[in-house]
Amino acid sequence: MSGRVLIVLLALAALAAAALAGCGQGQGVLHAAPPQSWNDSRGKMLIEYYGCGACHVIGGVSGANGHVGPPLTNLASRYRQIAGVMPNTPSNLVRWIMNPPKFVHAVDMPDLGVRRPGAQDIAAYLYRQ
Repeated sequence: MSGRVLIVLLALAALAAAALAGCGQGQGVLHAAPPQSWNDSRGKMLIEYYGCGACHVIGGVSGANGHVGPPLTNLASRYRQIAGVMPNTPSNLVRWIMNPPKFVHAVDMPDLGVRRPGAQDIAAYLYRQ
């Protein structure tokens, strides 16, 4: 085997290894879309009402440039898990929004008293924006 072919094969093997090393981290995949009945316009208003942008960067929300929590822009494709404890699905996000300390006791995100309809609408915005 020539030196050039060996170098190309080693480079391809290194690229494949790097790609596989990233599996399960970072990029997530949304497996299910939120139901159409969840209102993303209302969700955006609720995100502003509850002040989510004080701690999170959220695309399309004025003043949502906080850096205490993770960025929520492109949530559907950005994370595989919510808070590292449950799969990133719309129904799990609703559960998380309703009571974060239930899932992670020492979490910085407080229970804001968001009820299920509001949490569904917030989730709709975060998944569709």
